[in-house]
Amino acid sequence: MSVKLLHLPYSYKMSKSFKSILQLLIGLIVASVFLYFTLHNKDLSEIWAGLRTADPAWMAFSFSMLLIVFYLKAERWKILLENSGMQVKFTDILNSVVFGYFVNSFTPKFGEIMRCTNIKRTHDYKFSQLFGSGVSERIWDVLILGVGVLIVGLFELDKFWEFFLQIGSSTLEGGSASWPTYLYLAIAVIAMAGFFFLFRKKLMQVAIIQRLVYFVQEVVQTVLLTFQIKKYPRFLLLTFLIWFLLILMNYGFLQALSLTAGYSFYFAAVTLFIGGIGWALPAPGGIGTTHWFILQLFLVFGLSEQAGLSFGILSNGLNFLYIVATGIVFWIVQEIRIIRLRKHNSLPLNTLNP
Repeated sequence: MSVKLLHLPYSYKMSKSFKSILQLLIGLIVASVFLYFTLHNKDLSEIWAGLRTADPAWMAFSFSMLLIVFYLKAERWKILLENSGMQVKFTDILNSVVFGYFVNSFTPKFGEIMRCTNIKRTHDYKFSQLFGSGVSERIWDVLILGVGVLIVGLFELDKFWEFFLQIGSSTLEGGSASWPTYLYLAIAVIAMAGFFFLFRKKLMQVAIIQRLVYFVQEVVQTVLLTFQIKKYPRFLLLTFLIWFLLILMNYGFLQALSLTAGYSFYFAAVTLFIGGIGWALPAPGGIGTTHWFILQLFLVFGLSEQAGLSFGILSNGLNFLYIVATGIVFWIVQEIRIIRLRKHNSLPLNTLNP
């Protein structure tokens, strides 16, 4: 399909900015709601006392695991970029990975876009291809998360079922009154799909729609290359190591607290995969959503509420601080590198083009 790309009108750029702000507000609202239900009517004084006595050695251990995870994620993304014919310097990939996590700490997953934009600043590749490779990487992580949740469900069938019943009873507390909302949403989605199907020929003549379709096609083409990876063994090994180290990082957080110091490596894996569901929701840095999921998990396992809250606050809070601190350092390094490249006229000419 040959598509002629046209310049976007100013009004569209404004609407795009408005959409970004709206998504950010939605993410903040989601985080606030989950955080409220997690901490509402809880005695936080004992929790803060426990956090103040956390073992710094174990916290440093978890931080070192996170740094290694950043490195391995950059190595894995490099494989996907090369698989799509893009040769990107490893330092730029590593900086972009860390920068993406940094942005995700404040926004609902905007980091996935910003890490691609960051690479485009130093390499003349299409954003759609870069974004497609990032989507491919996320597909693998979602698959691993799904497999992990499934394994937890098989090993802990009774607790797993109770966990989701507890979540369902909390979210549907209002009873059948919430079902009309879901019905209206379903009808709206079906109506929109029918509208686009009926008027697809006329819509395809609109420049903005053409550009959107072209962008989606290129993203899909890049994603499809995920299933044709030339370095499959190395890619799978890196994926396994990333998730293993994430479990180790979680284990370090458990051992750092006196309330959870005796918990096993197995439970660290369980909290990672179940807490990962909360991280996947559109909340900045998984704030609120991760806390809530972890608290429900601790209660289902018959563990203390105070331990669940303390672990959720420590693990998510320290992750936030670690990522922000590391992100600032890597961002400064990247800006210095770009300044030097501009000084020597070493940047590609078209790095600012979409």
